[in-house]
Amino acid sequence: MWWRSLLFAVGVATSSFAFAIVVGVGYGLLFGFKEMRPPTLRFELIVQVGSYLPVFILAAVVLPPLAKRSLRELGLGIPSLASLGIALVGVFAMLVVSAAIGGFEEHVMHVKVQEEAVDLLKSVHGWSAVWFAVIACIFAPIAEEFAFRAFLFNALLRYVPVPAAAIVSGLVFGAAHGSWSALLPLAAVGMVLAIVYYRTGSLGASMVAHSVFNLVGVVSSVVFKS
Repeated sequence: MWWRSLLFAVGVATSSFAFAIVVGVGYGLLFGFKEMRPPTLRFELIVQVGSYLPVFILAAVVLPPLAKRSLRELGLGIPSLASLGIALVGVFAMLVVSAAIGGFEEHVMHVKVQEEAVDLLKSVHGWSAVWFAVIACIFAPIAEEFAFRAFLFNALLRYVPVPAAAIVSGLVFGAAHGSWSALLPLAAVGMVLAIVYYRTGSLGASMVAHSVFNLVGVVSSVVFKS
């Protein structure tokens, strides 16, 4: 029923926020609260990982009975070669649409697209960059594909056609990243990921596409500072 899906969504968002606060307070007690004002990179990375943990737990324990489908039926598993091919096409599509929308916003609407994670990446070096890349290319794609494709997109498909489900889940995906200037480019990325997931039936394929897209962003930010 729709209210169960709503409760699950609220539960994921609330538990992620609460767990991030608990992790942050624990970090402050161990290393001193002065590192939290302004937060150090290490603090931000730890809190980010902490915010993902409830998503993993709820996806593994609550999502299957809620969806009445096993994780395998939801698409979790090793993607086929055909699915990987679609995933790579999706990566190319995400790069094109995000760059096109971002360019339109900057040159026509005079709005500079900014995302905190990208800005932070431009300033990190050494092992900090490595750990940031691990989070961006492994933890984030897994957690976000569970939340926005396996759960939200599938939940919307019960009530609306595929295009509408892709658009709404994409917009929520974009908004969840907390940058209004990057909302539309990230929403377009979320829509492409929804299409990859729907066309392949493989959550693994959308995770791979998401991971490769983030990897391109990491390399661009760290190496080329762009």
